[in-house]
Amino acid sequence: MTDTTRPSLAYTIICDDVRQEAGGKISLMGLFENIYATNFPVLHPRLALMSEWSDGRGDFSVTTKLLSPDRKNILRETSSKMSLRDNVNKHRDISVHLNVELKTPGTYWIEHYLDGDLVSSLPLQVIHVKEQSFH
Repeated sequence: MTDTTRPSLAYTIICDDVRQEAGGKISLMGLFENIYATNFPVLHPRLALMSEWSDGRGDFSVTTKLLSPDRKNILRETSSKMSLRDNVNKHRDISVHLNVELKTPGTYWIEHYLDGDLVSSLPLQVIHVKEQSFH
Protein backbone atom coordinates (compact mmCIF):
# COMPACT_ATOMS: atom_id res chain seq x y z
CA MET A 1 0.00 0.00 0.00
CA THR A 2 1.34 3.42 -1.01
CA ASP A 3 1.28 6.26 1.47
CA THR A 4 -0.67 9.15 -0.11
CA THR A 5 -0.79 12.70 1.24
CA ARG A 6 -2.82 15.35 -0.56
CA PRO A 7 -0.63 18.30 -1.58
CA SER A 8 -1.51 21.90 -0.87
CA LEU A 9 -1.60 24.75 -3.35
CA ALA A 10 1.27 27.02 -2.30
CA TYR A 11 0.57 29.88 -4.75
CA THR A 12 -0.77 30.95 -8.13
CA ILE A 13 0.85 33.73 -10.15
CA ILE A 14 -0.93 35.48 -13.03
CA CYS A 15 1.32 36.98 -15.68
CA ASP A 16 1.81 37.63 -19.39
CA ASP A 17 4.26 34.81 -20.03
CA VAL A 18 6.27 31.99 -18.43
CA ARG A 19 9.56 30.86 -19.97
CA GLN A 20 11.93 28.01 -19.22
CA GLU A 21 15.47 29.41 -19.31
CA ALA A 22 18.75 27.61 -19.92
CA GLY A 23 19.74 25.75 -16.78
CA GLY A 24 16.12 25.09 -15.84
CA LYS A 25 15.25 28.46 -14.32
CA ILE A 26 11.74 29.79 -14.87
CA SER A 27 11.18 33.44 -15.80
CA LEU A 28 7.85 35.18 -15.32
CA MET A 29 7.06 38.29 -17.35
CA GLY A 30 4.44 40.93 -16.65
CA LEU A 31 2.93 39.87 -13.31
CA PHE A 32 -0.52 41.36 -12.68
CA GLU A 33 -3.58 41.12 -10.43
CA ASN A 34 -6.10 43.09 -12.49
CA ILE A 35 -6.92 43.59 -16.15
CA TYR A 36 -7.90 47.08 -17.32
CA ALA A 37 -9.90 47.69 -20.50
CA THR A 38 -11.57 50.68 -22.15
CA ASN A 39 -14.08 48.68 -24.25
CA PHE A 40 -15.93 45.41 -23.90
CA PRO A 41 -15.80 42.71 -24.99
CA VAL A 42 -12.01 42.73 -24.95
CA LEU A 43 -9.47 40.09 -25.99
CA HIS A 44 -6.66 39.70 -23.50
CA PRO A 45 -3.82 38.55 -25.79
CA ARG A 46 -1.92 36.31 -23.40
CA LEU A 47 -2.68 35.13 -19.87
CA ALA A 48 -0.28 32.73 -18.16
CA LEU A 49 -0.84 30.95 -14.86
CA MET A 50 1.80 29.26 -12.74
CA SER A 51 0.68 27.33 -9.67
CA GLU A 52 2.88 25.39 -7.28
CA TRP A 53 1.72 22.33 -5.35
CA SER A 54 3.75 21.03 -2.41
CA ASP A 55 3.72 18.94 0.78
CA GLY A 56 2.13 15.91 -0.85
CA ARG A 57 2.89 12.35 -1.87
CA GLY A 58 1.26 10.28 -4.60
CA ASP A 59 -0.39 10.67 -8.01
CA PHE A 60 -3.04 13.36 -8.54
CA SER A 61 -4.98 15.12 -11.27
CA VAL A 62 -5.05 18.92 -11.35
CA THR A 63 -7.65 21.01 -13.17
CA THR A 64 -7.57 24.79 -13.51
CA LYS A 65 -10.58 26.76 -14.73
CA LEU A 66 -11.05 30.41 -15.66
CA LEU A 67 -14.70 31.29 -15.00
CA SER A 68 -16.95 34.21 -15.94
CA PRO A 69 -18.11 36.58 -13.16
CA ASP A 70 -21.33 34.58 -12.66
CA ARG A 71 -19.23 31.37 -12.46
CA LYS A 72 -21.56 29.73 -14.99
CA ASN A 73 -19.27 29.85 -18.04
CA ILE A 74 -15.85 28.21 -18.26
CA LEU A 75 -13.68 30.47 -20.42
CA ARG A 76 -10.62 28.21 -20.26
CA GLU A 77 -9.82 24.86 -18.66
CA THR A 78 -6.61 22.85 -18.38
CA SER A 79 -5.96 19.46 -16.81
CA SER A 80 -2.71 17.72 -15.95
CA LYS A 81 -1.34 14.88 -13.86
CA MET A 82 1.27 15.19 -11.15
CA SER A 83 3.34 12.65 -9.26
CA LEU A 84 5.01 13.60 -6.02
CA ARG A 85 7.49 11.05 -4.67
CA ASP A 86 7.73 12.61 -1.22
CA ASN A 87 6.68 15.65 0.76
CA VAL A 88 9.84 17.54 -0.27
CA ASN A 89 9.03 17.52 -4.01
CA LYS A 90 7.07 20.34 -5.62
CA HIS A 91 5.01 20.43 -8.80
CA ARG A 92 4.60 23.57 -10.91
CA ASP A 93 1.55 23.61 -13.12
CA ILE A 94 1.89 26.15 -15.96
CA SER A 95 -0.70 27.09 -18.56
CA VAL A 96 -0.74 29.82 -21.20
CA HIS A 97 -4.03 31.03 -22.68
CA LEU A 98 -4.15 33.08 -25.88
CA ASN A 99 -6.86 35.59 -26.83
CA VAL A 100 -9.07 35.24 -23.76
CA GLU A 101 -12.37 37.02 -24.43
CA LEU A 102 -13.63 39.02 -21.46
CA LYS A 103 -17.19 40.10 -22.23
CA THR A 104 -17.85 42.41 -19.29
CA PRO A 105 -16.06 44.08 -16.40
CA GLY A 106 -16.30 42.21 -13.11
CA THR A 107 -14.65 39.58 -10.96
CA TYR A 108 -13.58 36.54 -12.96
CA TRP A 109 -12.46 33.42 -11.08
CA ILE A 110 -9.47 31.10 -11.34
CA GLU A 111 -10.39 27.81 -9.70
CA HIS A 112 -8.06 24.93 -8.89
CA TYR A 113 -9.27 21.36 -8.43
CA LEU A 114 -7.31 18.43 -7.04
CA ASP A 115 -8.80 15.06 -8.01
CA GLY A 116 -12.08 16.84 -8.76
CA ASP A 117 -12.29 18.70 -5.42
CA LEU A 118 -12.22 22.51 -5.41
CA VAL A 119 -9.20 23.65 -3.38
CA SER A 120 -8.78 27.31 -4.37
CA SER A 121 -10.75 30.17 -5.88
CA LEU A 122 -8.70 33.21 -6.89
CA PRO A 123 -10.38 36.45 -8.04
CA LEU A 124 -9.21 38.24 -11.19
CA GLN A 125 -10.63 41.75 -11.41
CA VAL A 126 -11.44 43.05 -14.90
CA ILE A 127 -11.90 46.80 -14.58
CA HIS A 128 -13.48 49.25 -17.02
CA VAL A 129 -11.42 52.44 -17.36
CA LYS A 130 -11.82 55.56 -19.45
CA GLU A 131 -9.22 56.16 -22.14
CA GLN A 132 -6.19 57.91 -20.76
CA SER A 133 -3.80 60.20 -22.55
CA PHE A 134 -0.13 59.36 -22.43
CA HIS A 135 2.49 62.04 -21.72
